[in-house]
Amino acid sequence: MNTELYTATVSATATGVTSDDGVLSLGVREPKQLGGPGEHTNPEQLMAAALSSCLVESLRIALGTVGGSVDELAVKGTVVLTDSDASGYDATFALAVSLPGTDDAEAVLAQATSICPFLKVIDGVEVTLE
Repeated sequence: MNTELYTATVSATATGVTSDDGVLSLGVREPKQLGGPGEHTNPEQLMAAALSSCLVESLRIALGTVGGSVDELAVKGTVVLTDSDASGYDATFALAVSLPGTDDAEAVLAQATSICPFLKVIDGVEVTLE
């Protein structure tokens, strides 16, 4: 049986999102390219941020087990929204990882992707080492 470690709760309205602890409060709208005002964040940016930051934390854990610096690690997340005749919209996800100064970056990345909870539940995320 899994032990619950942490629960995050966020409420969304037509104008934005707010976390139950008040730490997160953002206006969220469609991007300008889809007819939105372009002056707020959008769901695609939030998804890219969530995937990137989750993998960063998993990389920290992996580097902690093998040794290595976390000072310059970076993950760039990309979400591409496309239209789909069958289902409205589709999205593709890609993460580009930079691990400078790490002796065995591929092994660290493999460990991190195996423990990253978001990557476990989202199929088809392309993860590359730069």
